[in-house]
Amino acid sequence: MRLRWLVLGWAVLAVVVWNGFFDVLITRGVKEYLMRNAQARLGEGPPASMVAIMAQTSHDAAITSSLWAGTILAAGWATIWFMRRRS
Repeated sequence: MRLRWLVLGWAVLAVVVWNGFFDVLITRGVKEYLMRNAQARLGEGPPASMVAIMAQTSHDAAITSSLWAGTILAAGWATIWFMRRRS
């Protein structure tokens, strides 16, 4: 029973990490769009496309978030596996 709770705890932590990274990276994409839009309005750059910027940002954010969450999940499950072997 304890093993199930440990596995569930690590899985929940991985989901929280995924959500946190995704949120931070999407926020960066929004800021990038706003910066490019402001520069375009000042005549210092080409017009900004929110669709293009957010499509690339959401793709990159999903990959990066998944890698970090997978790392957390693998580390947690490896810890559980090592502790079970030891006992």
